[in-house]
Amino acid sequence: MYNQDQSELILEADFIWREISVGDEIYLDADFYSNDQRLLCRGAPYQVLAKTDKTCGAQELIVQSYQTQELVAVSPYLVCSYECSAQPILIS
Repeated sequence: MYNQDQSELILEADFIWREISVGDEIYLDADFYSNDQRLLCRGAPYQVLAKTDKTCGAQELIVQSYQTQELVAVSPYLVCSYECSAQPILIS
């Protein structure tokens, strides 16, 4: 992974963000900390509650922390794998 150039990593992250749907479960490469507090754990499944695509191009997946119950924005760069939801989420 370290030999890849930055544009290739950006394309991979964009692909992952497009492939993952609301309702899918993601797994992270490492624990996720904010202000010295662990919000998300490596190896635990987190259901994607929403997806954001900011005007600056930053794409994020929104999940809920089991520890603090707060919503956490996760970059697709941190996702190591995902599982598709058995039943699609329909928003009306």
